[in-house]
Amino acid sequence: MGKTSETTKYSDLLTTLIAQDILTSSSSQPVYLSSVEVIGGETFSSDFFKKLLGPLVETSDYTLSQLVENITVSRDRLVKADVFKSIGVSLHSDYSASIPQVLKYNKDQLIPTKVIFDVEASNLNAGDGFLNLNNDDNLNVNLNYLNNNFNENAESVNFGVNYNPYKPNQHLIANAKFLANLNDPSLKFLFDLFNTHQNNQAWQQASEKTTGGLIGLQYTNKLKNLYILTGLSLAKRTIHDIRDGAPDELKYFSGDYLKSSIVNQLVYSNVSFLNSITKNFPINGYNVTISNEISSNQEQDNIDNQTGFGKSTISTNLFASFANNNITAHLFNDIGGIYSPSSNPIHVSDRFYLGGFHSLRGFSKNSINTSGASQFFRLGLTLYAKVPSFIYSSHKNAAANIPSLEDGIGYEANPLRLYTTGSIGNVSNNILQDKNVASSIGCGFRYINHWANFDIGYYLAQRHNSDSSIGIKDGFQFSVSIGGSNRNVQ
Repeated sequence: MGKTSETTKYSDLLTTLIAQDILTSSSSQPVYLSSVEVIGGETFSSDFFKKLLGPLVETSDYTLSQLVENITVSRDRLVKADVFKSIGVSLHSDYSASIPQVLKYNKDQLIPTKVIFDVEASNLNAGDGFLNLNNDDNLNVNLNYLNNNFNENAESVNFGVNYNPYKPNQHLIANAKFLANLNDPSLKFLFDLFNTHQNNQAWQQASEKTTGGLIGLQYTNKLKNLYILTGLSLAKRTIHDIRDGAPDELKYFSGDYLKSSIVNQLVYSNVSFLNSITKNFPINGYNVTISNEISSNQEQDNIDNQTGFGKSTISTNLFASFANNNITAHLFNDIGGIYSPSSNPIHVSDRFYLGGFHSLRGFSKNSINTSGASQFFRLGLTLYAKVPSFIYSSHKNAAANIPSLEDGIGYEANPLRLYTTGSIGNVSNNILQDKNVASSIGCGFRYINHWANFDIGYYLAQRHNSDSSIGIKDGFQFSVSIGGSNRNVQ
């Protein structure tokens, strides 16, 4: 049985035929396709396979080379559906088949042939649950349910909830996403609903709730590691519970605002991992994410108060490893800007913010500029080093009881690393002229495991060209995540 691969373009069948020199000597041999069978696809509807195998079953009159070409097209469609762990394909003589008398080919004797696809479905239904704890958000619960075979048509339904009940960072973030395959399985119709409630009193002196959705098209090409999303978004945002001491520019946005947007995102990734199964620690390569939106924001109680703007962000990550992967460098960079032809201010929920465990450690959440701004940048470098074996010895050999966590090559499934990191950044309405840059440095330990991981380090932060110490949070920073699921890491 041939295994699916993100880098495999042609089927194992084609490779075998070329190796045996069959295509070269018999490419014009007439073949009658008597049937196409699928073994192992019982959980999918017949309409699902008819759509994906359409190029193959449209006709029965082939030459051998034409048949192999259409088998390859159909197999690639099955791969792009992204619901199979393995896909095998084989040709078999079918002399019991009844061959029509009138055919395109009559010079050579026809070979009645059937094609068999042998597939193994991935885990199509999964539920995940995580408990997360860090300096910014205290304890929060993250629950997720995924059904990748809704309606037996490889359509995806995903429900997610992130909940933090503890003051001063309470939040409830819920979303429901639906993905439906089009004729080309690389293209999917996307419908995403979301609802959020966030207590931002600790840093913004207000709370916010948002309800909305996105409808669009999603293109995924795993062979080229490319992802593209384009769509329309509508969201109702409400800033409420504003403190008396909050700045006037925040009070300006009190009440309901409706945001409508044209959004698009492009993600390109070319990354290799320390372990090819767990894929949790990048060692070489890069990825780029480009996000753009053209939006309009309108106050509901005053429809004349409307602002249009464009917003763009670019994020890059570069990975390189040395000394037999014992040292790994991670260079990261983010930059973004908002442009508006209007003199009206940009809504506080659309502005950029920086600071906190997930953006610029050593500073409290969004503290670089708590009012937000129209431009930002962040640049940093992290060096990871393998922990000496006398402190921690990782499991290196494949074991029969954990086949899903080892690739058999000796790479670590769940690495523990020492790290040192440094980063700089700023949030301003003109980052080229504003010299008040923030920076932080730190070092610590990081254990990377999909179901249980931790990150603990000591950080020192500083604001340059400024006497302000607002938001500086020197000392230990930590994050712990523990989870469980009814699925295996693949």
